[in-house]
Amino acid sequence: MNLKKNKMKSLLAVLVLSLVTSACGTPLPSESTGQVPPQVPQENKENKEKQPENVAQDMAQEQQEKEILVVVDQEPKPIEGNSFDFFIEQRPADYSLASMQWKSEKTDIVTTTEQAIKNDTEGIPGENRFVIGGSMPLYSFYYKDELKGEKGKLILVFRNEQGNEKTWEKELTLK
Repeated sequence: MNLKKNKMKSLLAVLVLSLVTSACGTPLPSESTGQVPPQVPQENKENKEKQPENVAQDMAQEQQEKEILVVVDQEPKPIEGNSFDFFIEQRPADYSLASMQWKSEKTDIVTTTEQAIKNDTEGIPGENRFVIGGSMPLYSFYYKDELKGEKGKLILVFRNEQGNEKTWEKELTLK
């Protein structure tokens, strides 16, 4: 019985301590006026310099990043040739993948979803190509040795039935 009382006292002490410490950052009302002193917003030079259209673009980009989640895997694989895989973890509602693109200063490869599916069975080994295969599905980009070390962007375009598009892109260096 004594053990239960000690546990209860300890638990109560932790609870009270938690409540007290969680209120530590809360401003107290001013004693003379009874009002909470106004909080001064911190200045952000970046926001001062942004024009309304830039802010709108940034907000749209943030929204797209929340709607689209892609994971790129550039770990070496036990296959011949060079490639990386990517997984579309989240796509915009009512949108499907329309095309994939590798774009750099030297190279611009664009592949539609339909062509990437064909490339899984009909693609020529050793050529630069996007492939969609497997049951997951697995998205891959195969590239020649000449592209190793090239810096560029993986660009994915999603399209809905009305023809509206949303784009996701990530800068990569081909390994």
